[in-house]
Amino acid sequence: MKVYLRHRHHHAAPPAFRAGFTLIELLVATTLLSIVMSAVYTLTHASLRSWSYAESGFDPYREARSAFTLFSHEYNNMAGRAGHLFEGDDRQITMFVIAQPMDLDEGEGRRLMRVIYRYNRNKRTLEREEALVETALPKQPPDPKEFDRSRVKVAREYKTTVAENVTDLKITYIWVPAPDDISDPNDEEPPVPVPAVYMERHDPLWGLPQGVQLAITLRDPDDDEKEYTLEATFPSRANAFRMPRESLEKMIFDEE
Repeated sequence: MKVYLRHRHHHAAPPAFRAGFTLIELLVATTLLSIVMSAVYTLTHASLRSWSYAESGFDPYREARSAFTLFSHEYNNMAGRAGHLFEGDDRQITMFVIAQPMDLDEGEGRRLMRVIYRYNRNKRTLEREEALVETALPKQPPDPKEFDRSRVKVAREYKTTVAENVTDLKITYIWVPAPDDISDPNDEEPPVPVPAVYMERHDPLWGLPQGVQLAITLRDPDDDEKEYTLEATFPSRANAFRMPRESLEKMIFDEE
């Protein structure tokens, strides 16, 4: 009787079927997981903050951005022949613009309006007032003593609140004097910067400055200790004549 023995061959399992991970694989997986969790945390935090602002109704950046956008649109649409009627101080500014009225009852289309932005300290609001101009704008008189504001007839005044929770508003008027010496265009040296003149008031008949700066401070209604100050500078796109520094200082400081 013959007995046959069969030998079983044990083959080693291929590497793909081995249990566990290598150190490099663990490091890569941990890094990817950390990136994903960080992104999820950032998005969740941003969403919760936006939801909180929406629920409370207070977003200082949105409030300031809306006010600045509206002011910029009207400041860049001032009537060219009304530059001598432009005036203001550090809390209020008056200008004559050609723009669409905010009063919906006036219909569509651009109209010549007198627009006033002012800070209401009692209500802590930035207010805007528009009024339609019904008469021709007066020309700039040769003698400043002959200037009469009452010659400008307006009607249908309309007031609205531009921003709320405003604790401070500062308006600055920027004048850039003309250079004393006109540089040679063939000169390789860059022109010397001319220092600007910053004023907290602007009288009528001065013309248009080279720019206006608004600084608005907003307070969180739920936390009086949190205040946000945002600034924006608006260059004049209309005809803003640059005067020599001597003439500019004489015009400004001789009337103080």
